[in-house]
Amino acid sequence: MQIFDDKHIKNVVFVGAHNSGKTTLSETMLFEAGLIKRRGTIENKNTVSDFHPIEHERQASVFATPLHTEWRNYKINIIDTPGLDDFIGEIISSIRVSDTIVTVIDAKLGVEIGTEIIWNYIDRYLKPTLFVINQIDHPMANFDDSFNSIKRLVGSNAVMIQYPIKMDGAQCIVDVLKMKCYKFGPEGGKPEKLEIPDAEKELADELHNELVEKAAENDEE
Repeated sequence: MQIFDDKHIKNVVFVGAHNSGKTTLSETMLFEAGLIKRRGTIENKNTVSDFHPIEHERQASVFATPLHTEWRNYKINIIDTPGLDDFIGEIISSIRVSDTIVTVIDAKLGVEIGTEIIWNYIDRYLKPTLFVINQIDHPMANFDDSFNSIKRLVGSNAVMIQYPIKMDGAQCIVDVLKMKCYKFGPEGGKPEKLEIPDAEKELADELHNELVEKAAENDEE
């Protein structure tokens, strides 16, 4: 068993409104990291995170559940939190011990009331936050509207790092930090790294420059 020092342990907390997909996302991370052989589902009541009988009954997270994985010589502690306001105490206590917050947004709905309530606590404790726009494969998903709702919530500090495109019928992600395009297979796994398509280069360059400028502003502060 590998021993990690404090510098190589990161606490990442998943927060978001009810049904935004936090538990499914954490399950997928464990699967992609090789800790589990098969992804469980909420419907089948076999996810690693939602194991308590009351969570099976409600088909929703009730408790903040600690998980962990290892990635590139780091131990990543993941805390999957409830989305319902009834359990706000579980959410707040998790936020306070976090190094980084991952706020999960449902691409069908964008920022919800629950997201706004949680954001107030993230802002109060000054936690660095990454927003993940989830469920983008749903027919009612709208990535642009969801991103704009994030900008309305947090202001100009919200900058895009990745955005989805369809290429040759496959789901791809344009990464404007690394300036690469990643093509995923139907079952996930390691993506194929590609050059950004010509049709996306202008937008990718614009978003890359915006990201670099915002990073430079933070360095100056």
